Amino acid sequence: MDVLLIEPGKGIGEIKLGMTKEEVNECIERYMSKYQKPNYMKNYFKNSFKVKYDSEGKVNFIEIPSELKDDFQCLFMNIDIFNTKADELVRRIDEISPYDRSNTELDTCFTFPTLGLKLWRPDVLKEEDLEKEWFKELKPSIQEDTMKNLYFSSVCIYLTK
Repeated sequence: MDVLLIEPGKGIGEIKLGMTKEEVNECIERYMSKYQKPNYMKNYFKNSFKVKYDSEGKVNFIEIPSELKDDFQCLFMNIDIFNTKADELVRRIDEISPYDRSNTELDTCFTFPTLGLKLWRPDVLKEEDLEKEWFKELKPSIQEDTMKNLYFSSVCIYLTK
C-alpha cells in the first residue's frame, strides 16, 4: 500500500499548498491513472481531495476523507491518521503541538492552529461506549457503522497566518 503524506504547511500527497488549479488537476489525473479502480465513480479522486483556493488562485486548504485509507496509508509524522483511534491520535498530536481547547466543537473537531491541521468526525464514540446497553441494542450493521466514529473521518491542512 502506498503512503499519502500529510504535511502541514506543505501539502497532502502530491497536492501542495500554493499550487494553482491546473497543477492540482494534473495531480488528480495522476492519482486517477494510477489508482482508479473499476468500482470507483468517475470523479472519485477529484471528489476525495477537497481543495480551496485563495484570492490569487493558489491552494490554501486541502482535505481528505478516511475512505482514502483503502488505497493509501495516510501518515502524519509516521502516525496513521485514519487507523489510529481518535482519542489516541489527539493525544499524540497534542504532544507535538497543542490543539485549540477553546473550540466549541470539541470531540468532533480538533484544530491544531500552529500546525494548520484539523481532524473531524461526525459524532463521538468512546471505547467504553461499546459496552453500554444502548450500543449493544443496536443492529449489528448499525453497530459497525457507529464504530467508525472511534476514528476521524477527515483531515485537512490549511495555511496558517
